[in-house]
Amino acid sequence: MLTERARKKVAIEHSRRLSAGDIDALLELYAADATFEDPVGSGRQAGHQALRAHFEPAVAAGTRETIENSTVGHDGRSVLTRLTAEMDYGPLGPLYAERGWLPAPTGPGPEPARLRCHSAMLLHVGASGLIEDMQGFFGRGDLETSSDGSPGSYAGPEKLSPGEVALRQMTRNYTDLLNDGEVDRVAELFTEDVVFEDPVGRTTLHGRQALREHLHWAAHAGVCEVPSRSVTAMEGPLVVTATDVRLHLPQEMSSCIIAISEMNEDGLGVHVRAYWGLTDVTMGVLPARDTTPEATPEPLARATE
Repeated sequence: MLTERARKKVAIEHSRRLSAGDIDALLELYAADATFEDPVGSGRQAGHQALRAHFEPAVAAGTRETIENSTVGHDGRSVLTRLTAEMDYGPLGPLYAERGWLPAPTGPGPEPARLRCHSAMLLHVGASGLIEDMQGFFGRGDLETSSDGSPGSYAGPEKLSPGEVALRQMTRNYTDLLNDGEVDRVAELFTEDVVFEDPVGRTTLHGRQALREHLHWAAHAGVCEVPSRSVTAMEGPLVVTATDVRLHLPQEMSSCIIAISEMNEDGLGVHVRAYWGLTDVTMGVLPARDTTPEATPEPLARATE
């Protein structure tokens, strides 16, 4: 079982080697029979040959990844990271457009020059220190294009599907209500048989009543949560959100939590996996929270009809 810091180093090294374009070194991080699905909803694959074919277009596009947040589970093997990647539009842009993930360029002008992807990556690292499974999360609403790659020039879809909007809104409804101490209303966002892992690897909560008791404790401790930009999956009702969480009892505490939430067809949460470890927690007097525009969540796009 690897330490929390060792697992985070694997995630950092994964992004560094991909950004350096060194596929051979990147594959050295993976077990020979490692499985992966990137993005979730595109189908699972296995082995180094499939991994090489998967990473080659990203390297050809000159992908550069930036880690936004990285957290771990208490299970001794998981590390979940929020990433932003920028790259040339080709070859992935035309491929994504062919799959229907991006709108195909139209009109007399040139195709976009740059592509940006907001994503999350969940790694399961074995006792050997090698990655045994990788899952990447991003949806159509997490892909943006730019004519020249200049700051402020990237734009995503003008509208999101109703499902994408519901997934992103659910996260904000949860934090807004919890911050206001509306525990019963928060619990109503979930099914009666919800499974709530907070943190992953420790005792799992089963059912709305157990969740309600957990939320009452958080409200009593003066919890305040600020979510950052959410990402989704290419298929399936999944949303991944990194959140700055602050508590004031028994003493001031700040933590970064990245959660993967699954919803049902009625828009209710059925399974939440919250990843945070000891290295994601700061005790004592808390610094002032960043209130610059970049630190606030992006505005929701309107749903398509």
